Amino acid sequence: MFNEIKNQFATNDVIIKRDDLYKVSVNYERVFSLIDFVGDSYNYKTLNAITCTDWIEDNHFAITYMLTTIDRRSTFMIQTMVSRENTKIKSLSQKFKQAEIMERDLAEMYGIDFVGNKNLKELSLENWVHTPPLRREFDTLEFVNNHLTFREGRDDNVDTKVEAKRLRAIKKAEKEALKKAKEEAEAKKIQEENQDGK
Repeated sequence: MFNEIKNQFATNDVIIKRDDLYKVSVNYERVFSLIDFVGDSYNYKTLNAITCTDWIEDNHFAITYMLTTIDRRSTFMIQTMVSRENTKIKSLSQKFKQAEIMERDLAEMYGIDFVGNKNLKELSLENWVHTPPLRREFDTLEFVNNHLTFREGRDDNVDTKVEAKRLRAIKKAEKEALKKAKEEAEAKKIQEENQDGK
């Protein structure tokens, strides 16, 4: 199978991660032909996930399609790179119904346009007009400071670092108290055994 893929799809980027998990990276022009090929020839018929990794330093996204065989015994990861600028990629929603919502999520979180997906409306971010939040240039702290109101004055408003430190101290004290109680119980037992032996 792998020699066939290397020859037919002009790639040497084939990784056998386990006996049941493979990964192939191909140029964008060949990615959908490869998806069809492994489905038709090797029974990878189920689309489990579409993932995106932001490689901002190289100015592209790594889009990975995860396909499994019908018996779910083997997984094939097919990865391609697309530019971060004006990102467009063909939709798989006509081939796999479940791709519609996966692409909708990636469109919202990374700003990717899946051409042919007729349902790329907002999924969880209402009226979002900012940089897509999973792009690496999105500054979460700056966004929170500029757009969200903190819970000042509320009893449940705590500094998370201070609270985490307080909880660690309690846990440590409990552990030390348990250790001390155990040592005292052992010492008492030894003392009682010594008294009985007299």
